[in-house]
Amino acid sequence: MDNNNYELNSNLSIVSSSAENNHTSIEFGATVIPIYLNINDQKNPDYNSKCTAMILDFGSTPQDVGEIYFKNYYSYIISILVMKISNADSKRLKKWYIAIRQKKLMDNAHTEFQSQDYICIKSSESEIDWSDLYKMKLILRQPSPNWNNFGIDDVKVVSKVQAENV
Repeated sequence: MDNNNYELNSNLSIVSSSAENNHTSIEFGATVIPIYLNINDQKNPDYNSKCTAMILDFGSTPQDVGEIYFKNYYSYIISILVMKISNADSKRLKKWYIAIRQKKLMDNAHTEFQSQDYICIKSSESEIDWSDLYKMKLILRQPSPNWNNFGIDDVKVVSKVQAENV
């Protein structure tokens, strides 16, 4: 189990508003779940790629998300899933949808360049609308054996800006 001894940074900030850009931050609860992958790597058979999921829970009231901000900490790729009510389902069940398949956060998983950058992902980058979300699942991956610790810090979720009627 020592090979999978990596720390997940889940030092989350929840703020009530972001005055510098007139956006309202959305409060959430967060859960971090390590995921152990068994990928058959012929070059390094003892190494397992690292993966973790962070679930942001907005509670019982759905939220319209415009952007998500965070500080990267050696995460190479992020995928984002969103939970919302299925319009196609007559029972109106909540369902997970793929929003962002694989967004690189670092150009190279093995070097420090971009390893601690601040990142903003906008809803316009998503394959699915970020309206009426109950949860977001951030799946972080780090395939490099160079980094035992990876994650994201200072997560802020910002509401979608409503167009003003002029």
